[in-house]
Amino acid sequence: MSKLTQAALVAAAAGAVAFSPAIASATPGATAVMPLSGKFRACDFTLEKWVSAHGYTRAIAHLSTSGPNVVATVDLATAEPDTRYDVRIIQTPRASIGCAPGAPGVVTGSVQTDAGGAGSTTLQGPIESGATGAWVIVQRPAPNSQTPAEFYTSEFIASI
Repeated sequence: MSKLTQAALVAAAAGAVAFSPAIASATPGATAVMPLSGKFRACDFTLEKWVSAHGYTRAIAHLSTSGPNVVATVDLATAEPDTRYDVRIIQTPRASIGCAPGAPGVVTGSVQTDAGGAGSTTLQGPIESGATGAWVIVQRPAPNSQTPAEFYTSEFIASI
């Protein structure tokens, strides 16, 4: 095989990996530990590069299934003290738009931080027909903008 052919194969494989959302396979009912980072994502889990991250919250989600439900426990540390954050479990596959609170396959809740910036919440909702995975977003609304003041999303889509 020529070096040009090898380079083309490597480039094609790298491109396929770069454009495919990461999906972690898990046994149904098992808990996926999902670190959350300051990346803004569309509803289909694609990265939105035009939105800059703000904030220093350390967030983690524990996602599992319980019978016909998807369950996520979200823990925050070093967040804004005494502040409410919105939390959503977004089930996939789905289009790049349409994952606002109340949309099918979206479980919505909130977490209130304490004086030290720590908080925890557990969300639970029905698994949407056809859903194969889920991811979590935590965001703090901005007072005068549609772009959240802070946001944190899962690093991967967990199997459900």
